[in-house]
Amino acid sequence: MPEEEPPQKPMDEGEDDEQEQEQELEGDQEQPLGEQPQQQPHQENTPEEQSQLPVESPVVPELTAEEMRARRLRTLAARSVVQPVLSPLAPSPEKAPRKQANVSGESRLVREAIPSDKEVINPAPVSAWPELSGKPDMDVEMKSVSSTVVQDVEMRPAAGPKTVLQSSKITSGNQEVPARAPAGSPTKTVDEQYEQLFSRLLDATWNEFGSGSIICAQSASFLEQQPDRRFDFECIVSNVLMEAALKIYNDELNEGEGGDDKEFSSAKKIKSDDTEVQEILANVVATGGGAASSEEAAAVAPGEGAAGQVEATTSEAAAACPTPSVLNIVTTTKHNVMLYLLRCYRNYQDECCQKTAKNQPALQLAFEQVMRMCVLVLTDRIHQNLNGHMDQSTLLELMYMDKVSQSFLVDLVSHTHQDRDAFDAIFGQVLRGLFAGMQRNICTSKINVTQIDWLAHLVIIKVGNVRPIADLVVRQPNFLPPICTKISGREIVKCSFLGPFLSVSLFAEENMKFAEYSSKNKVEDTASSRLRWELHSMRTEMHSVLHSLCVNASSRPKTLEYIGKILRYNDRRVQFASDEKLLARDGFVINLMSVLQQLAVKIKLDRIDPNFHYYPNSLINIEQDTKIRYNDEEYRNFLARDFAQPVQLEKVNFQTQCWFLTLQAHHLGYLPAIQRYRQKVRAIKELQKLIDELDRTKPHWVNSRYASRNNQFKERWEKQMRKLTRSKTCSEITLLDPALLQRCTEFYSTVCEFMLYQFEGRPIEGPFISKMPVQQLKASDAFSALPEWYIDDIAEFILFTMQHANVDIRQGIDHSIITWLLTCVCASHLIKNPYVTAKLVEVMFVFSLKPTNSVNTAMWNHELAQNALVSALMRFYVDVETTGQSTEFYDKFTIRYHISHLFKSMWENPIHRQAVICESRVGNQFVKFVNMLMNDTTFLLDECLENLKRIHQTQQLLSDKANLSKMTTEQQQSRLTQLATDERQCRSYLTLARETVDLFHYLTSDIKEPFMRAELVDRLSSMLNFNLKQLAGPKCNDLKVKNPAKYGWEPRSLLAQIFDIYLHLDCDRFAEALAADERSFDVQICNEAASRINRLSLRSAVEVERFKALTQRAHEIYITNQQTEDECADAPDEFKDPLMDTLMSDPVVLPSGTVMDRAIITRHLLNSCTDPFNRQHLTEDMLVPNIELKQRIEAWRREQSGKRNQS
Repeated sequence: MPEEEPPQKPMDEGEDDEQEQEQELEGDQEQPLGEQPQQQPHQENTPEEQSQLPVESPVVPELTAEEMRARRLRTLAARSVVQPVLSPLAPSPEKAPRKQANVSGESRLVREAIPSDKEVINPAPVSAWPELSGKPDMDVEMKSVSSTVVQDVEMRPAAGPKTVLQSSKITSGNQEVPARAPAGSPTKTVDEQYEQLFSRLLDATWNEFGSGSIICAQSASFLEQQPDRRFDFECIVSNVLMEAALKIYNDELNEGEGGDDKEFSSAKKIKSDDTEVQEILANVVATGGGAASSEEAAAVAPGEGAAGQVEATTSEAAAACPTPSVLNIVTTTKHNVMLYLLRCYRNYQDECCQKTAKNQPALQLAFEQVMRMCVLVLTDRIHQNLNGHMDQSTLLELMYMDKVSQSFLVDLVSHTHQDRDAFDAIFGQVLRGLFAGMQRNICTSKINVTQIDWLAHLVIIKVGNVRPIADLVVRQPNFLPPICTKISGREIVKCSFLGPFLSVSLFAEENMKFAEYSSKNKVEDTASSRLRWELHSMRTEMHSVLHSLCVNASSRPKTLEYIGKILRYNDRRVQFASDEKLLARDGFVINLMSVLQQLAVKIKLDRIDPNFHYYPNSLINIEQDTKIRYNDEEYRNFLARDFAQPVQLEKVNFQTQCWFLTLQAHHLGYLPAIQRYRQKVRAIKELQKLIDELDRTKPHWVNSRYASRNNQFKERWEKQMRKLTRSKTCSEITLLDPALLQRCTEFYSTVCEFMLYQFEGRPIEGPFISKMPVQQLKASDAFSALPEWYIDDIAEFILFTMQHANVDIRQGIDHSIITWLLTCVCASHLIKNPYVTAKLVEVMFVFSLKPTNSVNTAMWNHELAQNALVSALMRFYVDVETTGQSTEFYDKFTIRYHISHLFKSMWENPIHRQAVICESRVGNQFVKFVNMLMNDTTFLLDECLENLKRIHQTQQLLSDKANLSKMTTEQQQSRLTQLATDERQCRSYLTLARETVDLFHYLTSDIKEPFMRAELVDRLSSMLNFNLKQLAGPKCNDLKVKNPAKYGWEPRSLLAQIFDIYLHLDCDRFAEALAADERSFDVQICNEAASRINRLSLRSAVEVERFKALTQRAHEIYITNQQTEDECADAPDEFKDPLMDTLMSDPVVLPSGTVMDRAIITRHLLNSCTDPFNRQHLTEDMLVPNIELKQRIEAWRREQSGKRNQS
């Protein structure tokens, strides 16, 4: 017997206090379980059904939870059909019933419940997406229940037609499981198991057999009317999900329903199920849905299946449901709906982990329906949101809260990527939210990469052979935005989609919040390491993003085009004094460079097209760059001849494009940042000098009229220095990152391999092995057209790292870099710009510094260093005399200082020492080298000694208080300024002079013959005599200064070295040269120098005696020469050299017809290969001996000698 229905309230009282509704429920529970109403018609029960009927029992004082749930479901279902009969058809004027805007007039379940003699055939799974894509703007909403009066019945397993999931047999492995258990069996049928499985998955209950927490009254009402549809799971699951979603949307879940994920619940009063049913039924009455229900249900063909039902429901919902007002939308309910669906998805995953084969069809159905409902919710097809394009993505907010798993995103992308509209609507909003969120997180005191992490998680999702999110990213309107301003470099960074993600920076100029934070909290080594690790993690995530965009074939071209345009629009970053505000900042380009480094790390050089950068439509722009050998006209002719036709970028492999883009990114990213860092360091030093100078001279101006001005200057400079120091500290975190430096070194190693093949002009064939002597290398057209910075950048990077980095990068210097370095130096004739070669020499100088390490050992043991380096360094030492720049005179001293140090290091190695000795015996190169060495030594010693004299005078003046007091303040300030200038120059010149004298000292110890050549020996002896006179002459006290170590002034060491050079060159020819120096040679000064050497024990007594003997021989020759010169004064003019006015010994004829002495013109050619009279080009092989004149001069000499002997 069915239960007795409790009295119903009229419709207009359906919204009264919740307490009355609870009393009704209590009334239901008080009835005995076995008591049935008398109006239930008699039904014959099958044995199976009888076995499932409850047995009458005495009055039970308490009901179990299952019994209470079943009783409540039956009550709600019965009321949902009885209520329209008892309620008035029209609301009373005093209290109109509430009308749900999101619920249409009738239930799809009732509409589909049409008696049919045909069985429902198992339809093939039909995707709901074609229907949704056809009606993208249509709201899909839950239909209410029909108003047909149906008596309350006991829910039993239906014996009706087969369901979607039902077939004659469901196999599990090799066993066949019958679709239904035999009558009387205690085991549950497969359909019953599916029913409970769906209840667990959806956390919903629609009959007494369910276990979910959400009560679905409408579904229960329908099943009370149509018990044969109990196992039509596709229809049931779809409507249960819709009903649960609507309850959550309307915030109508009772306490305890929906689990614990309701994080966005509002303060709205929770409705009971009774109130919900009353509102649904009132909506049915108001729209007249009761009369139309049966007609519409009859219109649905039984065999249409789920797809047709969904489509019909969608279209009718759009027509019947009034559009909800935007103001009534509670945004947080959408989050709760998604949380519920995500919980369903987690339940699905938990069930899948059990790997029960017979549950797979049911799980697949549940999965598809959950995914379908997620799409409906996320695309606002249930609740229309007119401002959805302006709102934050609900899915993204749940992702931020870690409520969304990666597997859910993968399944959602897989389920939606074929429907472009739905896919773009869901994930386009997510991408826009990530873009906006990343823009807010660029300038923060801490690195925040939440958006980057989620973007990386999205783009790696792969469906088949495509990555849908990667395609969606490049389809974004702002992925490669059109340029609208003149500052294209800055604009593309600020406006492009990936711009904010690559703009995370710790540079003070780009992130003021971090700069302020670092100034308040001192950044120590531990904090720097942590920040560098966070930057590395961010770049790794961005590498994952760009890797996904590049590995996806459809998104790769646009991604490479984007990177190429960024670099092209910012090519002015390397220009001197470029405006940083108009271009991409250092942080952005370095991040891009680091990402490209990781993309290029596995690229094989033999896969690269070495001529890619020459094509006019390539992604690389080198047209405006200075070339290694070609000028602009030569370069244009080269391109017009060999690369006039554009290349098809589709045919260029990814390795080529990526490698050249990475190289360009290093040029535009790290190198300009290095230059700015060095500018900051220099500015800090200059400001510190100014402040120190003010502090040092404070006693002189503190009481003067300049006191206020100087204090203001000091305050301003200190403020500037604090700002620069903060900026320098922030820059060091990024620029001196050991991991970044190591990756740069590894990439530059591949560039060195590339350049080595270009030197020899042959295709790349794996690791480089030289096949041609370096002396025979000739510049090919392709090599001559290469940008100069391909070489210069590597040298600049190594120098910066060795100078400023706290870590030693020598471990990353491999054989390729060393071979490239030695090849460039030994083949310096292939490089037009001498300053590029000079920078490479400086790199060798840095490598050669002690202590001994793996790099300098590998360098000195290299085959090129042992065979060709000595000759190349000597040649470059001479060539650098003229560089074509206005500062060439001073530049050459720094360059030659590095070369001198290299020679000193080589001299300590027996193999290289022998190479130097052999070079001195071959050709004229060593003579030219020694000539330049003497020029430098003469100039440097003369300059530093003059500076020491001025320093001595100023110090004497400042120590005399009487004379100082007579000077005005301006005079005193001028003296102090001049003193500082002299001290700075003296330190510089003495450093260079010491290295040059050292080079002379150890060269002359084993090499003597070249120094005795006529064009060298006279100048060499003059230089030694002059400096010995300065150090030991009567005015040597003028070189005494206070604190000589401050300037590196060591007079004893210099005197001892000059003394040794005299002994190294001791021979008759050298004695003659000493005597020929009439200006500086003085035997008394030589004896005084020997006495000082002996007194200070700088050398042994034997060496002192040898020195005295040499100078005494020179003195005797000097006396003889004085007599001879008196006689030669009367020589004819044609016998005298026109340049020096001395008697010629070996006259030669110049191309201009002028006759000169060979020794004099040869000495001139060592410095300049020009005719001294007309500046025309002149070399030594162009000189023609004048034999006839030479014989006449010799005859005249003999005649004069005979006259002298007769007298």
